[in-house]
This record gives sequence, C-alpha cells and structure tokens, in this order.
Amino acid sequence: MDYSPENQKKYFQFAYQTGSDIWTHIPYYSKALSFLPELEKDSLVLDIGGGRGLWALHLLEQGYRVLGIDYIPSIVDKVNERIRGEGLTERARFVVGDAKEIPFVDEGFDLVTDIGTMQHIEAKDWDRYVQEVYRVLKKDGFYLNVSYSRKTDQFLGWKPKNSATGDFNKFGVYYHFFTEDEIKEIFGKKFEITKQDFQIYESKSDPEDKIVLVFSIMKKKQS
Repeated sequence: MDYSPENQKKYFQFAYQTGSDIWTHIPYYSKALSFLPELEKDSLVLDIGGGRGLWALHLLEQGYRVLGIDYIPSIVDKVNERIRGEGLTERARFVVGDAKEIPFVDEGFDLVTDIGTMQHIEAKDWDRYVQEVYRVLKKDGFYLNVSYSRKTDQFLGWKPKNSATGDFNKFGVYYHFFTEDEIKEIFGKKFEITKQDFQIYESKSDPEDKIVLVFSIMKKKQS
C-alpha cells in the first residue's frame, strides 16, 4: 500500500485499536522522563499525537496536568473514557486535533511533548509544525521530541543508516529518520537544544529490527 495521508490515518486507527503500533512496545519511558525539565507541580503539558494515552499517564504520575491531541477520534474517545474511569478528569483530557494546527491558545503550555509524531509529518510541513509548537509554548517553555534516528541499522527490511534522505514508506505510512543536523536545522531558529542523546531498542516490528531513538529537549527562544 502506497503512502497517503488517508492510508496513514487508517493504519494508525487500526494499530491503536489493536495495540500493534510500534511505540506501545518500545520501553522509552524512563529515558524520556529523564529528559524532562524541572517544572512546578500542576504545570500544564501538551502531548502531541498522544495515541492510546500511555505517555500521558507517565506525565500525570509526575504531577503534571495534561492535554493530549490525536487525529483519530475513536482513540481520543477511548482515552477520555479511561481518564474518567480513573478519576483523572480534573487533570487530563484528550481532544481531536492536528499537530499542524494545534487547537489551543498562544503561550498556554509549560511543556510540549512529541513521542514519535513528527517523524510521520512530511518535510514540507515541518516549518508549520515548529511554528505551532512555538506558538502554544509559554515564553520560558520546553519541548521534548523523541523520534527515529538515522543511526538505526534496520527497520522493516530497510537500512535507514545507509539512506541519503531518511524517508521511508511502508504499509501506507510515511517515516522519516532524523540526523542530529536535521533536528538542529529544523528547530534552530525557534528553539535552543539543551540536551540530546540516543538509545537503541529492540522492536517487535521485525525480528531483525533494532531501532535507535533520538531524544531532544529544547527551550523556546525569546522572539
């Protein structure tokens, strides 16, 4: 199946329903949590592309309040149902939204997190995405990005490490594997990268896969 926005959305809708999405099975949580800045209790966090809400639960355990967005209405409904069932409605809520047009006001969040969403956004929309993250962050806000790294040796039979572009299509889904220089170039005008590191993980996507993730925490620059 060739990539298209429609095919990609169908893929994620099925993957979320079945728990077969790749991120559910990558134990990135402790590494990602170690990258979070010191924020006051009850700080407001936006989780972009929150999926099944698993990362949002970790944020709640840190004492933050969380708003999540995802563009699959059925998964948003399921996450909100779980939030209600656990008595967390005063601290968390998910809404249907697009990362390229975030449905919240300017400068409303202390922290924005993106665990594996930007890598599925086409390069032509990266600037728009960065502008939106910048817009919704407070003046002293932070942004955490966790994405696939081009240091990855193999992914679904493909060799990201040997790719000149980092672009890959599979099962109707677009992937981009980032280099450090790309991340600096994409975010450099709006954000200062304060810490960056890499971690290798086994993946259930294919027995031979070993995915490298790049973790980047950034601070919003003053305009």
